Amino acid sequence: MRTGDVGNNINMQHKNKILLLLLLISKLSFAQIENNLYELDSINDLLTSEVQLIISNNIEDKRVVFLGESGHHIGSDFLAKSQFVKYLVDEKGYKDIVFESDFFGLYFDHEKYNIFPHWSLSVQCQELYKFLEENNVTIWGLDNQTHSYYTYHNFLEKLTNFMNENALEFKKEFMVLVDKILKNGSSAKREIKNNEAEFLIAELDEYLLNEKVKSNALWHQILESFKSTVQIYTINSNKKDGIPIRDKQMAENLDFLVNKFLDKKFIVWVANSHMAKYEYDFMKGKTMGSQFVEMNPGTSYHIAVSSIQMPYRTKRSIEKYINDKDNLLHFLPSIDMNYFIDSKQLIYDNPNFENKQFEGLFNLDKSKTNWFKHFDALVFIGKGERTETMK
Repeated sequence: MRTGDVGNNINMQHKNKILLLLLLISKLSFAQIENNLYELDSINDLLTSEVQLIISNNIEDKRVVFLGESGHHIGSDFLAKSQFVKYLVDEKGYKDIVFESDFFGLYFDHEKYNIFPHWSLSVQCQELYKFLEENNVTIWGLDNQTHSYYTYHNFLEKLTNFMNENALEFKKEFMVLVDKILKNGSSAKREIKNNEAEFLIAELDEYLLNEKVKSNALWHQILESFKSTVQIYTINSNKKDGIPIRDKQMAENLDFLVNKFLDKKFIVWVANSHMAKYEYDFMKGKTMGSQFVEMNPGTSYHIAVSSIQMPYRTKRSIEKYINDKDNLLHFLPSIDMNYFIDSKQLIYDNPNFENKQFEGLFNLDKSKTNWFKHFDALVFIGKGERTETMK
């Protein structure tokens, strides 16, 4: 045999060994994930007794359960999350739910019309609201965006009354600008100049240092939240600056609720991107979940939901995902069924999975990441649907 042939033969053997090793690693990963993969029932009766037991064991000492969705336009995610809500309320005693909606409005008025319309007017959410009402579940909010009906009509009056009751002086210009924020919302930058926004923020800073305000935990939180609202509606209205401010405040608003009402257990209804447990640069400030975890270690359980077959996904693209061993869909027995991956147990049994990265459909700002570390459980809904809006 010639020297070149020997060298080629050795190289081929080396390549075959590498391919075999990669195949073995892939099969091992498949088996390890498969051991923590559970088929769910239909979308209207989703949780099997086996999955209920897993959740029950994992939330035994948790006062907060996050339920995430991959997009605010995905009705099948809403339907799936609703099934988790029903289980948590009926079987585990969670009687309070916090939406990614107006903190102020829902603190005083626990009605669905104060929730963002992509949920309050969603056809897929109406059965949920009926269930919440019938089971005396209280609706709260954590968002600093002052979008709700109640806030629009009551914030200025309540703020004025609080100021008067505590003999806190205020300039007329201050209240005029507060009213402009409330009336214009995220379009306030068109009506308020930068120097006016700076004045408003400076006034709020002064009130936040006032002993009478500091002694009133609720109003101190309201004014902190409103200050961040002014920032994201005016000076920091671009996404790059606004998102980190919003997420930080949402974490603080949720922290306030959880620690003010120590006798309550909360379900938190948000986007997957806001409830991820760890902070990464690629998340571009969407770090509410990680900040809340840092403030309240060991108190929360995070369930992320994603729908696979959606009108905007082609059959060809889904097939590509299935055939990619670095994609989570590769590990599902079928894309027509619904599944639950117990990430927490997977990592406990196989610590190396905490840092393994896969492509996924859970809609963070990076499609390939360590999903099992971000979320305690991953839920896949096979046949997805867009949300329908009530007419």
